[in-house]
Amino acid sequence: MRVVYLTRFGGPEVLVTGTAPEPVAGPRQVVIEVEAVNVTFLDTLIRSGNAPGPLPVSPPMIPGNGVGGVVTALGPDVDPALKGLRVVASTGGFGGYAERAAVAVDNLAEVPGGLGVEAATAVLADGRTATWLVAATAVTPGD
Repeated sequence: MRVVYLTRFGGPEVLVTGTAPEPVAGPRQVVIEVEAVNVTFLDTLIRSGNAPGPLPVSPPMIPGNGVGGVVTALGPDVDPALKGLRVVASTGGFGGYAERAAVAVDNLAEVPGGLGVEAATAVLADGRTATWLVAATAVTPGD
């Protein structure tokens, strides 16, 4: 499978194409055929070597936290109805810059009809943050 590796810390030139083994869905995981990957400010910080906090980043590795695409394979204990769905998901931190990615079922969100996978993937991180903020602040009609 084709992937993009972070070979060392630096500018965009440290991202190079390569190959990696196919992902296998573990318990409560699915494999997504990746159509779109989001690139956030945190991704650029990781690439540069300036990521905040305790992120365990050690090149070479496959970056990418947000992906969108179609569920193509199911791990044990996964609802068969998920196969074939258009979804977006967090990979859990890394592994998204790839043709396929294994992700936890709990990280999936179905892409609504009428919305493209690319657009849904683009708002994955910020949309999740906005949703958490609305819930945390108990916004009500009229606020």
